[in-house]
Amino acid sequence: MHELILAVPKDGRPGYLRIADGLRSAITAGRVQPGERLPSSRTLADMLGVHRHTVIAAMDELVAEGWLEAEQRRAHRVVKELPSQFFKSETRGKSSCLNRKIRWQFARQVNASECGPEPHRTSAYKYVFQGGQPDLRLFPYHEFRSCMAESLRKSPVTRSGYSNAAGYRPFIERLEHYLAHMRALTGRHIIVTHGTQEGVFLAAQLLIRPGDKVGVEYYGYSAAWDAFRAAGGELVPIKVDDNGIDPDALEAAVAKHKIRFLYLTPHHQYPTTVTLTAARRMRVYELASQHQIPVFEDDYDHEFHYRCQPIAPLASNDPCELVIYASTLSKVMFPSMRIGFLAVPEPLYQPLLNLRSIITRQNSVILQDSVARWMDNGGFERHLRRMRRVYQDRRDALVTALNKGKQQGLPLDWTVPDGGMALWLDCGVDADAVTQMAAEAGVFVSPESMYRCGAHGDNTHLRLGYASQAPDDIAAGIALLNQAVSSVAGRQRKRQPRKRVA
Repeated sequence: MHELILAVPKDGRPGYLRIADGLRSAITAGRVQPGERLPSSRTLADMLGVHRHTVIAAMDELVAEGWLEAEQRRAHRVVKELPSQFFKSETRGKSSCLNRKIRWQFARQVNASECGPEPHRTSAYKYVFQGGQPDLRLFPYHEFRSCMAESLRKSPVTRSGYSNAAGYRPFIERLEHYLAHMRALTGRHIIVTHGTQEGVFLAAQLLIRPGDKVGVEYYGYSAAWDAFRAAGGELVPIKVDDNGIDPDALEAAVAKHKIRFLYLTPHHQYPTTVTLTAARRMRVYELASQHQIPVFEDDYDHEFHYRCQPIAPLASNDPCELVIYASTLSKVMFPSMRIGFLAVPEPLYQPLLNLRSIITRQNSVILQDSVARWMDNGGFERHLRRMRRVYQDRRDALVTALNKGKQQGLPLDWTVPDGGMALWLDCGVDADAVTQMAAEAGVFVSPESMYRCGAHGDNTHLRLGYASQAPDDIAAGIALLNQAVSSVAGRQRKRQPRKRVA
């Protein structure tokens, strides 16, 4: 092990997070190579003048993010599969494609397409495991109502007129501060949208020409696919596994189909909830930069991550200005709030703003001012911290209820999600049949077939949202779901032909 030089940032964050940043920077800068063993935690603690447990916590953070691997009774190592070409390009290559800015080309033609399916009506169900649905009962309406009243009382009359299509400037400034503090996202131009879906539609209309191939994750968000089809794009599904989108499959698809646009949900893959590993993020970005492919990063529930600090978005390290970053406040507040935003590179800002001005000239200034006031008085952060604890408890309650079914012999399999608001369950039998039988018992679940970009698949998975129900309701609903799985499994066994005895 050669001498390791760490640059640990000096800011207000806990020491283990700052040390983790320093180690991460050393890896990405090439000062520590893939597969190389790090100094022991005791050695690093002596070198940095901190307690050994602080260093161990930093190491654990990087293991959770996928940068390091732990070996029993041995020092940590950098994972071996990090693409070395990425580091060479970042540290040396002035001539490398990673240092070239993408040449944005904008589509002029807008095609019409059929609208996507209506949202599911869940009011008829007693137990609703709808993914991405926050618990509306826990939102501090009284507190936010005060912010709205204050906005109406103190806002000048001129604020009620037409405004910038990008959004209300004081609110954008709060967003910029929040993104820099919570998501390591700086130097971006913000456009406030009516939810993430408007941002997807704007990017699709601007960047996708009729006939362009659009790379999407094999399991994904059908409303976004509708926006790409509406722009004339042709979807190319890319394999997804337990670590997110498969870079090898993406590389093959790029070579075969000449993909012109890529849509990703790397933080919590939709719907499987897995987090794209650090090595794969670099590889995907490397492929996108080599082939000049714009990447739309949909980060729909960044705030809710429980195992460790959320991994920074792709857009936080975007030297080629490839990434269009989109997110929303709907999961923190409530869906009808309709406040989303795009954080885009400078070359895209004005073209997107011009297009949005055609669709809508006006933002909800009073609403955005109210949210800005709520952020200023600390209500936003308080509510976020509370809901993060609540949703983690509900995730654990869901896992406990599923374990009871597994102990009864049901063919259930799942990975406990590190974050998000839903769990991806393999129920071991036909998911459509389970969905129908559960619905008859008053339980709403979503089958795998709703999320596939293509007809092929085992169709044994369910997406179970756990955020909107109390633990007791989760337990009762899963008990009924377990009964549905048992009934479908029994039917399938009866249909299997019996073996003849000679």
